[in-house]
Order: sequence, then C-alpha cells, then structure tokens
Amino acid sequence: MAQIDIEILTPFAARFMEGSTLTPAERAEVLRVAQGFACKDSAAAAGVSPETIRARRKRIYRKLDVPGSGELLASLLSLSLKMLANGERIERRPLPTVQAPVAQAAMR
Repeated sequence: MAQIDIEILTPFAARFMEGSTLTPAERAEVLRVAQGFACKDSAAAAGVSPETIRARRKRIYRKLDVPGSGELLASLLSLSLKMLANGERIERRPLPTVQAPVAQAAMR
C-alpha cells in the first residue's frame, strides 16, 4: 500500500488532533494509521507488540469518537480538504519520531 509523505500529512493531522486527549504515543499512531501502516508494521516502527498497537488504536477510536480506521481517515481527509479549500496556510510542524517499518527492520 502506498504511504502518504509524513511531511505533507503532519500539519493536517496536527490540526485534526488539536484539543484531543491523545497521548504522544497515540498521536504518533494516528500518523501511522493515516500513512496506511498495518498493525504489524506500526508495531515494528514503534518497537512494541502488535497487540499493543491494536489496544492503542481502540483507545484512539474511542477518544476521537470514530468506529474505526476508515472513519478516522475520512475525518482527517475531510478536514484537510476544508483547510485547502479555505486557502489556509499550511505550516510545517515538528515531525514526531515515527520510523518507517522498513528502516526499523533494517536495524535488526
């Protein structure tokens, strides 16, 4: 599956998560979900088990009041399109430390 460039995704995701009670690990996981990472790949990138990622994703969905990843992505895309349609200036924000699964696997 193709992945969205993290530099493009970050400003939209940051706006999307504003005001939420997500932890830093959950925020990083939202970015990986939006990039299309599977649980196994996300777990490798985060250095945790796939079960931890599944539990983290369930907490994220509950906190953001979405039933699953499809709806999370739809909400993020909707906000992104509204921002672009309104001509909002997109500022780069500091990138969280999210590694691609390929890079993580190469380190082992």
